[in-house]
Amino acid sequence: MGEGDSAAGAGKLLAGAAALVVAIPMIIMLAFTGSGSDCVVPSATPGAAALAPGSRVQPMKQGTYQLTSPFGPRGGTMHQGQDYGSQDGQPIYAAADGTVNKSGPAGGFGQWIVLDHNIGGKVYSTVYGHMFPDDLLVKVGDKVTAGQHISNVGWNGEVDPTGPGGAHLHFEVWDGGRFGGTAIDPMPWLAGAVEPGQPALPAGAPAAPDVVSVADWDKIAQHESGGNWAINTGNGFFGGLQFTEQTWNGFGGGKYAPTADKATKEQQMEVANSVLAGQGWDAWPTTSVQAAVRDKKPAPAGTFATAGQPAAPAAPPNNQAPAPVAVAAPDTSGGDLNKPMDPAKGSEEHWQTDTIRLARAVALKFPQVQTIGGWRPVDAYPDHPSGRAADIMIPNYETAEGKSLGDAINKYILDNKDFFAVEYTIWRQQYTPATGEGNQMDDRGSPTQNHFDHVHVTTIGHGFPAPGTDFGKAPAGGSAGSSSGDQCTPEGTRGGEDNLGAGTVPAEFEPWYRKAGTLCPQISSSFLASQGHQESGFNPRATSPDGAMGPGQFMPGTWPTYGKDDDGNGKVDPYDIGDGVMAQGRYMCAIATTIDGWIADGSVSDDTPGGREALYLAAYNAGEGAVQRNRGFPTDGADYITQTRPYADIILANKPKYEAQLAAPATSSTSTPAAPTPTR
Repeated sequence: MGEGDSAAGAGKLLAGAAALVVAIPMIIMLAFTGSGSDCVVPSATPGAAALAPGSRVQPMKQGTYQLTSPFGPRGGTMHQGQDYGSQDGQPIYAAADGTVNKSGPAGGFGQWIVLDHNIGGKVYSTVYGHMFPDDLLVKVGDKVTAGQHISNVGWNGEVDPTGPGGAHLHFEVWDGGRFGGTAIDPMPWLAGAVEPGQPALPAGAPAAPDVVSVADWDKIAQHESGGNWAINTGNGFFGGLQFTEQTWNGFGGGKYAPTADKATKEQQMEVANSVLAGQGWDAWPTTSVQAAVRDKKPAPAGTFATAGQPAAPAAPPNNQAPAPVAVAAPDTSGGDLNKPMDPAKGSEEHWQTDTIRLARAVALKFPQVQTIGGWRPVDAYPDHPSGRAADIMIPNYETAEGKSLGDAINKYILDNKDFFAVEYTIWRQQYTPATGEGNQMDDRGSPTQNHFDHVHVTTIGHGFPAPGTDFGKAPAGGSAGSSSGDQCTPEGTRGGEDNLGAGTVPAEFEPWYRKAGTLCPQISSSFLASQGHQESGFNPRATSPDGAMGPGQFMPGTWPTYGKDDDGNGKVDPYDIGDGVMAQGRYMCAIATTIDGWIADGSVSDDTPGGREALYLAAYNAGEGAVQRNRGFPTDGADYITQTRPYADIILANKPKYEAQLAAPATSSTSTPAAPTPTR
């Protein structure tokens, strides 16, 4: 699936219309494209030292260009970029690390290159125009590095004057991505960008007075963590500058260590410098004031640590999608809570008895939870410092699985509130006391402050445990609900309907649609078959121009969450029929559970042609966020009307073609072949 409105990356609205580009054009395209290629193109800037993640580089070298037409209105149109007047053949460089989204013909641009970037967790695209075909040095799907030579200046397309005298680079920056975002003035975005080929400064090099220094970061660390660069505070914050895991990896810290506390002081400073460049001092709103450093600007990339330093074991690459949430089956046999929680998940030190009991039970019942923290010495409220509060961090919280996991944990805790001596919980801005009415909290800004990435629980406490305290056994229950990835195992059924008519799909697809149709009660085999025909025409090798893969047309960023080795051939491959169809079923089940929840709480209406099934399909096509934002079938964009609505209508209209005829017993599920037995 493509990356639509859903935080989970759901949806794949496919549209595209490029307006003619005239040297200073407005190009309007509505398709979101992605790339799944793992091709890596070597850095092409000789002698350039590796830059820190998030670094920005000027697209041309000083002395090879003159800035000409700027961003803004011109001649009755909007010039959406900055022109670099130059000579034919001068090198053009990638402005940041990224992936090649487009490389080829582009109307009035002649040829263009579009690079997609993830800088500090934000999506940008940079656009380079007017090159000639022979000068395109990268292809779609290639990974590029900041400062890499990607093309040469040309005068292709519609330029003024025509011919070599019109040679220039047209350079654009799009906040939110070229296909769906907004063009912004490139010059402020490039502020502080280094020259192509400029080496990184030696670690610890002296900084100018107005540039942040080692001493400045040391002062902030004193306020943040008492100067302890190896601290794990147990509440989701790590290291001397108190990074969350999300921020650490979002700004490139994964190249050094999985979390900040496992990286060196210099590496933490380097990542902090990238955070400062991306977010400003508001990333440390209080301690930057206390340290009197808010007038300091970011140092050049590589000032504090270089790529040549020994690195701690690295986390998965930042372009790798999060691992899917593995969901255990409900444990109804109870569990001994006298065994301490795995230290890798957090420390029980400073917790009162009820909090320890709660954390151990959650860790036991929901093994997919990797971090449970909560104690910190200072806080605006007494819950955490007193040891009465735990924060249960939800992996992949922005996905349907993550939400389902958090819902299940919150429900389990409240269902057993007396056993756990719960005072209240907070999950996704919803404050729920053990007794009385809850309320929706005000928006505090970030996922952590709004409790989207963790379930907060405050217990009564009942003091600190004495030696020999019996913590009892965990209450029965505990699972992540029907939308979670692993609950859709191919071996079991979850109440869905195998109503596929024999011979209505290619033989190699039939057993898999039958099996996928039983994954959840909302989705049937005929539904998935009709959707599969619309997606790929039952072509297992189908690949869209936008990078969607296989029979289910999964985008690379979505596939890892739902794909499994269902056919047992040792690969998790979107082009395998079994893997692709089962992943389609899992994804539809996750969407259905999310949509049903919104309908149940009144935030979404299913009063639309096709009812809930139409909403499920709209979410698959355009993103769950589009459904939620419109409180029903999406209508707030032309493409929802011209593409998403027909997509849902066609699939639902064709669904009867794939349904079994009830009068024909030969089509019953008991008389059809079972899914292939996996070969191990």
